[in-house]
Amino acid sequence: MERTKTFITVIPFQQEGQLKPAHYSPAGNTRLEYGETRFPIIPVINGYTEAGDKIRVIAILLDGDNSAHNFKKYFNPEIMALVENNKLKLDKIEVINTADKADIDTQLSLFSDIIEKVTDNEEIFACITYGTKPTPIVINMALNYAYRIKKGVSIGCIVYGRYLHEGRPGILYDTTALFYMESVVNKVAEMKVRDPEKAIRAMLNFEEGNEDD
Repeated sequence: MERTKTFITVIPFQQEGQLKPAHYSPAGNTRLEYGETRFPIIPVINGYTEAGDKIRVIAILLDGDNSAHNFKKYFNPEIMALVENNKLKLDKIEVINTADKADIDTQLSLFSDIIEKVTDNEEIFACITYGTKPTPIVINMALNYAYRIKKGVSIGCIVYGRYLHEGRPGILYDTTALFYMESVVNKVAEMKVRDPEKAIRAMLNFEEGNEDD
């Protein structure tokens, strides 16, 4: 069975003229090196796919005209250009609409919508740059659910792009280790080990090594 690589991102809600392309310098992960882009998920797709790979994109849009505008005018063209240039197989771009709110009902609804989109036998990648403050927490919760509950699901890379103004290059951080840290902490708590900090460091290094294989 062909394994799908699924990329999850939030479409920014900056007004026209504010969402400018930038070069995001990768911090600690050379696979994320890329040219200018408005969307940090683009370097992830570029760095973690090869010609012929089947990919799926899940785009989260916040209510309002700006997010829809940025999706149609900027995001779609960048994705399609990358797919063509890298000879990828784009299954589909799926849209999740969510309210521009931080209340618990909105976040639980977003969580439900994300896990409904994720299927078995996927390698999942995500960008937590944009959205409301709780959005990265919700995305991480959804990834945790998929990783633990769905069959054959793995987490490839999670990134956060920091945009620096006045023409300075941005920074693209690989935050995948934080995802595995949560799993490690849970395991250590269940085991009731004598030296939890030492165990956490050892287990995290082991899991990171497995992900690089």
